[in-house]
Amino acid sequence: MKEKPTSKLYQFPKKGEGAFHAYQKISSELALDGNVHLDLGSFSTTSMDPFADKLITEQLGKNFIDYNEYGQSKKIHDRIVRMLSGLLYAPEAIHPTGTSTLGSSEAIHLALLSHKWNWKKRRESFGLSTSKPNIVYSGNAHVCWDKFALYFDVEPRKIPQSSLDSYPIEEILKNIDQNTICVGTIAGNTYTGSIDHIEKLNDEIARLNKKHNWNVGIHVDAAIGGFVLPFIKKEVRPWDFRLPLVRSINLSGHKYGLVYPGIGWLIFRDNSVLPKELIFSSHYLEKPIETYALNFSKGASMILAQYFSILQQGQEGYKKTIRGYCKIADTIRKRLQQSGYFEIIDEGILPVVVFKLKDKKEVDTTSLLLSLRSKNWMLPAYFIPGIPEQETLMRVVVKENISLSFAQLFCDDLICSYETLKKD
Repeated sequence: MKEKPTSKLYQFPKKGEGAFHAYQKISSELALDGNVHLDLGSFSTTSMDPFADKLITEQLGKNFIDYNEYGQSKKIHDRIVRMLSGLLYAPEAIHPTGTSTLGSSEAIHLALLSHKWNWKKRRESFGLSTSKPNIVYSGNAHVCWDKFALYFDVEPRKIPQSSLDSYPIEEILKNIDQNTICVGTIAGNTYTGSIDHIEKLNDEIARLNKKHNWNVGIHVDAAIGGFVLPFIKKEVRPWDFRLPLVRSINLSGHKYGLVYPGIGWLIFRDNSVLPKELIFSSHYLEKPIETYALNFSKGASMILAQYFSILQQGQEGYKKTIRGYCKIADTIRKRLQQSGYFEIIDEGILPVVVFKLKDKKEVDTTSLLLSLRSKNWMLPAYFIPGIPEQETLMRVVVKENISLSFAQLFCDDLICSYETLKKD
């Protein structure tokens, strides 16, 4: 229900109330929000170490773009880019190319702009038209891919899935042509947590490139899997820069990178992927600075918080943390399967549990969600666009707010709610 625009709430106040009363008023109103720790579907980090909170607070006033005034922050930023390049097997990780962003949406837009520009330059070198670029990606992609196509005048060739467990690789390959700027892939999609067949796609696109003298590359959206796949126990097929056609990868620090919103990262295979024409020199500040981002001003605090998490955890810490999440996710899957009421949809690789009702005639999904909400659980329910006659999916994202006992409490309440509704 929309608020009624009363004069008090919607007019700029003539007189200030002071810090205490302003804080009290806002804090009281925000109590109406849901409890962030009971939001089971959110991928965003909700808590960090108290020392991280202290560091963030101390650095809140720094505008990261002012490299001359805050040169040490820029050096730390560049260290992180190099660390992530190595983590993703960039062939020239010692001379990395990449940037922080406000999130994965900005990172994806920047990456695809680079692919579009490189496609355009190559077409122009052959005297060919550059009027009809397209991008090919599957229907389980984030909405920011659709936004890129609209905002930057690129034809979206969005290939729908035919079923929950299918990846439309054949249709994707059929839609690639001489005007394709790149193919989008996902290492952990929002809907089912699945990982696209990136290795197979790499081999098939390489075959097409050789046959037609094209130069189509791959961008990997690893917003969810980027900080997970390098650290899990289960063996995963190559998806990163070990594949020669993977030219850019984005990660979300504010998901499994263990940092508050919002911080994303874009890493390029090497500096040849980032066109020099897209790097701007700005004279706005004390000395000229080079920038490649959609946003100019942004705080330095979350970049430094990312550095904190990397130093605090190290590879061993990330392994322990991520594998702990995966273990709790396995416990939830097992419990839901044992109940006999739910069917697991996800692949069991990432710490994301996606499930649906086995018998939708027994219990109405909406009633189940309302019952859970009465116990303060916020469980998302959704459909995957493009799949015909599908059933409602539900998702639990296991991260720092979900301990083993917390997960068991949720399963108890979910199963109890189901059984109560079934009986009624």
